Amino acid sequence: MALVQSEGIVLKTYALGETSRIAVIYTREHGLIRLVAKGSRKTPSRFGFALEPLSRARFVYYHKTERDLHLLSKADLLAALGSRLADLRRLSHAEAALELIDRLVWGEEPHAELFDLLAQTLEATVAAPEAALPAITIAFELQVASLLGYRPRLDACAHCGAPVSAERLFSPARGGLVCDRCAAEGGTVKLSADALAGLSLLLSRPVREAGDYVEVRRAGEILGVIEAFLRHHFQRFQGLRSLEMLRALQGPGSEAA
Repeated sequence: MALVQSEGIVLKTYALGETSRIAVIYTREHGLIRLVAKGSRKTPSRFGFALEPLSRARFVYYHKTERDLHLLSKADLLAALGSRLADLRRLSHAEAALELIDRLVWGEEPHAELFDLLAQTLEATVAAPEAALPAITIAFELQVASLLGYRPRLDACAHCGAPVSAERLFSPARGGLVCDRCAAEGGTVKLSADALAGLSLLLSRPVREAGDYVEVRRAGEILGVIEAFLRHHFQRFQGLRSLEMLRALQGPGSEAA
């Protein structure tokens, strides 16, 4: 058992016994980890706000080889992002980013580029114009999938490499646009011209720049297609509850959350 330290972002926590909790944290150095924080539910807690979801902190913990749970020793808060999210819409998009990492990442495999992408996305949800939040979330989903080896293909048929159909047919199962011949096998979604343009733009656009595109059109359509794509390629992904709740609260007509 070694004492190690990692910079991380808290994805979620849940209770353990009467006074403790388990924190699920995505770290730069050790990937996704689960830490037992003894006594953290007592008031006041010696860990302060460092264990709150969306917080970024430096964690010191006892790492147990081949164990799922590790014992937290110390947590130094670096940034309490949750306190800077002033409204429900920004909070929902920030929590959607946490959900995506929690569902798509598995195990203690370090991925510094993915950690930095999450940190940049969370900062963007604070600083960008509110109308740009869907564009930020779309760019984040696309880039996370790409970093994990599932980049949607838009330049040629995702199945056979032939020129894509003029009908803008996207196959979630095959991972991108398809040609007319492959589309005949079914399972495709026809994209609007605006949705395809937005998808193409945000596929490679840095998240920070995505925040400048406040008028991305058909954001709701794009989000729906991406979620269908993620469901096919990541078994643990079943949609983003944060955005579903936001749409429910906003009511009919809230296309892009």
